[in-house]
Amino acid sequence: MRWGVEDVIERQLSKTRATWEELELHGVTDSTELRLDFTYEAPTGEAAGELSAFLRSATDYDVRADVASVTGTTKPSALSLAVIDDWVAWMVRAGDEHGRCKFAGWGTTLPPSTAQ
Repeated sequence: MRWGVEDVIERQLSKTRATWEELELHGVTDSTELRLDFTYEAPTGEAAGELSAFLRSATDYDVRADVASVTGTTKPSALSLAVIDDWVAWMVRAGDEHGRCKFAGWGTTLPPSTAQ
């Protein structure tokens, strides 16, 4: 199934806003350090390998790939909604340009200082 980069970005940014609102309810602020976990759907193992190699060379993320997906985790850093929005758009485009892998989303674990 074909998918459009801008459509994926739009959907992911909408999800990001809802996730950020939920994180704020749990005490996350722009100064809270978070690690972001991410997932891509890969059309082939070769595509997953292409994207994972690119992400390893362009970032300091922990990246894993198999025949159908690419997953990983960023290093902890303080993030704002605007920073995450920019990151999501970059990640969607990176997946499209390096293997036509579709960015499936991101998540995080609340740090102990904010977990309730």
